[in-house]
Amino acid sequence: MKRKEYIGYLFILPLVILFLIFIVYPIVYNIIISFYNWNGISIEKDFAGLSNYIVLLKNPIMIKIIKNFIVFALCTIIIQAFFGLIFSSLFINKLKFSGFYRIIFYIPVIATPAIVGNIFSKIFETNRGYLNQLLRLTGFNSLTGQWLADPKLALGCIIFVNTWQWTGYSMLLYYANMLNIPQDLYEAATIDGANKLRQFTKITFPLLRGTHFTLFIMGMLGSLKCFDLPYVLTKGGPNYATEFLSTYIYKLSFNLFDQGQASALVVIMFLIAMVITLVQLKLYYRNDKDKELAG
Repeated sequence: MKRKEYIGYLFILPLVILFLIFIVYPIVYNIIISFYNWNGISIEKDFAGLSNYIVLLKNPIMIKIIKNFIVFALCTIIIQAFFGLIFSSLFINKLKFSGFYRIIFYIPVIATPAIVGNIFSKIFETNRGYLNQLLRLTGFNSLTGQWLADPKLALGCIIFVNTWQWTGYSMLLYYANMLNIPQDLYEAATIDGANKLRQFTKITFPLLRGTHFTLFIMGMLGSLKCFDLPYVLTKGGPNYATEFLSTYIYKLSFNLFDQGQASALVVIMFLIAMVITLVQLKLYYRNDKDKELAG
């Protein structure tokens, strides 16, 4: 091996060391702890085998958590993609003050979820919340509700807040990729007599396929590790109506002091993320291959 190659390895060595210490080691240690009964404080750890995984899989709360994840993920991904696509289509057509509107729509994205959660907790508060006060002032007393205390409404409120915050991100991705679509395609379609709606369905939407997949993968993974909003707004309640994997991991670790089950749930969460990503990537590349063969 040449001296220059040794020097190159020395340059990346600090990064490799940091990666091993802060990424690889915590993952391996978490997997090891998932096979023990441990409160996270004491020195002694009792080997439990697969019992932590078995207890979690038999826990009825896990059914609620998975249901919450599926409902939250599908609703937020579809709604954000829909509105993001609509707004980006308006802005790409040189709407007046479109630059200003793009900034306004993107501002919520740069806010931290904890701040957004605190703001909306004051809006949805039952007694003196801004939403209920507005409904009372306008004479719609019958529409007031315990938005975050009602199991039927709490998850919907979190979906609304998440959609409000992240639709601007979907809009920006769609807008950026729309700029890369050749204008020749639209000019040819116009000559052939295609209206704006037909151009959108036959040209714009299919050519944004990569963006659709990107938003879907990122949305699924983001929903899987969602923590800030449900914890700030409801702390997983009421009656586990807004409990997610990440919030339940927090409760197992710091409220119940069951580090073994918390670590086991982290492993399960990691495996779910891996399966979601692999399935979606396989579908994505299969469709690309079919498209190449058809071409």
